[in-house]
Amino acid sequence: MAGVRPPLRVTEGGGAPRPPRGAALELAALGAALTFTFGLMATLPPWLSSLGRFQSLYALAFAIFALALLRLRRYVALPHAGLVVFGVALAARLALLPVPPRLSDDLYRYAWEGRVVAAGHDPWREPPLDPALAPLRDRVIWPRVNHPELATIYPPLAEAGFALVARLRCSVAAFKLWVVLHDLALVALLMAILRARGRSPAWAAAYAWNPLAVVEYAGSGHNDPTAMVWLALALLAAERRPVLSALALAAGALVKLAPLLALPFLWRLWPWRARLVCGALLAVGLGWFWAETRGGSSGLHAYWESWRNNELVFHYLERWTGRFAAARALALALTAAALGWAWWRWREPAPAARFGLRAATLVAPVVHPWYLGWPLLFEPLAPSAPWLLLSLTAVLNYGVLAPTAEGRGYHLPLAWRWVEYGAPLLLALVLAAGRRLRRR
Repeated sequence: MAGVRPPLRVTEGGGAPRPPRGAALELAALGAALTFTFGLMATLPPWLSSLGRFQSLYALAFAIFALALLRLRRYVALPHAGLVVFGVALAARLALLPVPPRLSDDLYRYAWEGRVVAAGHDPWREPPLDPALAPLRDRVIWPRVNHPELATIYPPLAEAGFALVARLRCSVAAFKLWVVLHDLALVALLMAILRARGRSPAWAAAYAWNPLAVVEYAGSGHNDPTAMVWLALALLAAERRPVLSALALAAGALVKLAPLLALPFLWRLWPWRARLVCGALLAVGLGWFWAETRGGSSGLHAYWESWRNNELVFHYLERWTGRFAAARALALALTAAALGWAWWRWREPAPAARFGLRAATLVAPVVHPWYLGWPLLFEPLAPSAPWLLLSLTAVLNYGVLAPTAEGRGYHLPLAWRWVEYGAPLLLALVLAAGRRLRRR
């Protein structure tokens, strides 16, 4: 996959060569094979109980995806390549839409909190075990709610979205559809960003066809695309419509906090009006969120103080410092240093934000597989073979052909974490050495 790394700004229109004979059929065949693989995945028993078969099909889907990216330069000149890429992205997600969440129970938490907010209760102060919420308990959602002793971790716009879906239909299918619609909108925005850069929208396949995005969002229903789509809009509108960009960035940060890592780089481009709009919205929204999550049962407090998962770099930071809090402070300092370097290195917000998100992901104490969607959303702009490989090895987080001893704790043993992160690192070193040899 070393040959899939185009520059961030490439003009593929005008004098673009004619596509090779059979390119359209080849692209369609790869898309059909990918969709068929997800269809097979949908027929499996619960994925944790059939983890070996699930991971084998996941690896097959990744091989098809990798082949498509390696051959993508053959397809970019096709008149309707972008439409084919979007169609396959839609079909792949629809294949997994009917499947109940099988790797995570987060979606049941979304549905529960949507029901709580729709009923007029406060999810930041009333954890699911609160006796006042007993009338809301049912036989489908309530038994699968995770961490029922903790109040919600999610910011206000995320809760507003949950409440909207719950009012329309409080079901697993409705919440998965909510996530998938946002994910497809994200794919469309990535295509628009590519067109604005003079690039073929077919490069959106680097995110749209990635098995991690399909499995974690269409399969498990994680709500990250409901915030990622706002970050993509903020990047698309940054120069020509800065106020819209500011509104989008604020909206994304009030759904998930991750878009805040892109704020410094967008802020630099915005005029004062956009800065004022974004700053005011974030001050009010995040200030209120912080005040609401200060209780003893706060999920945000528990996440900040003690949660860890799949933390390879953080594991060694904690071992070196001897304390979780000290390791967390060091990880924050490393993230800040990465953001500072990105500020100096790139004037354009997209590559700078991508670098910041990558750094934060690598040093964080919690790295669930679906968190990788954030740095991967930038892959259409400049595909990176090591990061794409990480989206394959990340599936080891659920266990190696069988669930880990901790079951749903997703705590992969340290040796396997080295396989998960070490394989992409080794690939990065090999590619860097190859580039040095070619320069000589």
